[in-house]
Amino acid sequence: MKRFLLPLLLSSLGWALAGGAQPAPQPLQLTLNLGGQQARGELLRPATSTPAPLVLLIQGTGPEDMNGSFTLYGGGVRQGSLGQLAQALAAQGFAVMRFDKRYAAQTFEPKAAAAAQQAYATLTMQDLLADAHTALNTALAQGGIDKKRVYIYGWSEGSIIAAHLALDTQASGLIVQGPVVASFADTFTRQFEQVGLKYLTPYAKSGKIDLAGVMAAFGGQGSGLAKMQAQLLLALDSTPQAPKLSSVLDTNKDGQIDLKAEALPTMRAMYPQILAQSPMYAPATSLSVLGELAPKLKMPVLILQGENDGNIDPAYAKQFAQALRAAGNKSVTIKLYAGLGHSLGAAPSLTQDDFAPMQSAPMNDIAAWLRGQR
Repeated sequence: MKRFLLPLLLSSLGWALAGGAQPAPQPLQLTLNLGGQQARGELLRPATSTPAPLVLLIQGTGPEDMNGSFTLYGGGVRQGSLGQLAQALAAQGFAVMRFDKRYAAQTFEPKAAAAAQQAYATLTMQDLLADAHTALNTALAQGGIDKKRVYIYGWSEGSIIAAHLALDTQASGLIVQGPVVASFADTFTRQFEQVGLKYLTPYAKSGKIDLAGVMAAFGGQGSGLAKMQAQLLLALDSTPQAPKLSSVLDTNKDGQIDLKAEALPTMRAMYPQILAQSPMYAPATSLSVLGELAPKLKMPVLILQGENDGNIDPAYAKQFAQALRAAGNKSVTIKLYAGLGHSLGAAPSLTQDDFAPMQSAPMNDIAAWLRGQR
């Protein structure tokens, strides 16, 4: 569920968030102890004399910094948008806390990056939840915070952490963007079913793709996630110099992979086994997804979902809203955005959801929803 974000310019916001110009929010730099590792935190507080409601922002997959930025495979950095979201909400009178995930800072240092990525891979969902607790408690310990009005925001995989934290702390409300509602195995399988099949089919003949077709797909007009689906069709010992088709997915060993008859059912069967070996996703150390948590979530919930989201099927967000309402939650708001992707930035299609900057409309909606809570 990795995302690739670009910088977001606040110039387009102007007065759109309503309320006009406000004094600049006051940033407070903090240092967090996350499982024995130091991590940066920043609390933005509005320049007001009254305690402000608090919003904690939680990123998605991987060792991201407080802005949701992360290093790219092969080098480079993809800048995230959470810093701009924090500024936008703080300008509307909300205190906003965000923080680097454990080991994130080291991944931006070339000499330390590999070791940091390996260290992050040993973490569990329970570790991430503990870190989120630390970040929230650190923010609440500062002055100028209305401790009776605390809201938790989680993006993608972070939606799971946010929901558990909201339950643990009896938060005033929960905001989820591109929520993980079904199991991780189902979510990853759905990515291949919706994005992979659509992207790879033009490179296949009669639904069957060979090694040449897979290699051609890497040069196509697809998102990073779409091209990752092509990578899944290669053998684990494949290299750029000596690419090899996956013999596991080529079940009849004819040198081709039938995308629907071989790849899809094999992935559906194998994902639970593969994920069970990951500390992050193994049942013993992971956390319940939102579909399982829905009956317990009684606080107000805001669901944000791009209709061209290539990472999370929009149907999941709708299912989550229905499950919450079926469980008796009468304060459920769902916002669907045509033409936007997983980042709530512009996305032409599911296979071209390259995680552009979050647009102003979702920011407006978050601010309006927060103002409407009492």
